[in-house]
Amino acid sequence: MLLEKWMVYALLAAMLWGASYAACGPILRMGMPPLVFYFFYSLVGFLMTLILLIVRGKIGTLCSQLHELGSNTGWFFFSIVGASLGGIMTYLAIGEKNATLASLVEISYPLFVILFTWIFFQEVELNVITTVGAFLVILGVSLICLNAH
Repeated sequence: MLLEKWMVYALLAAMLWGASYAACGPILRMGMPPLVFYFFYSLVGFLMTLILLIVRGKIGTLCSQLHELGSNTGWFFFSIVGASLGGIMTYLAIGEKNATLASLVEISYPLFVILFTWIFFQEVELNVITTVGAFLVILGVSLICLNAH
């Protein structure tokens, strides 16, 4: 079975996030405030993205891309703020407990994607298999939360 490009990207993202979470756990436990960690995470992300935009010749499109959003500009900023706050909450959770448990609870986010996609856009793409998978995620997160002291 050949993986599609989006699947490869998603798997690579999962691997990179997993390695990042594992590596940041000891740093946060040794006392670095999660907000300081997140500041450097954001700074490196900004610099890497800036370099990639310059190398790919896309730096000049930043303003035009925002302009082209039109009526979706509000959703764009809502998404950016939500993702940033989610990142901060992730590092706060890891700092308070550990990367393993924080990530296992955080993995419930697809359920919230389903919920908010339905609330915001009245879109639902569920079938029997994805519904069973969502139920298993809820069950797994519930078991973890009940067992974590």
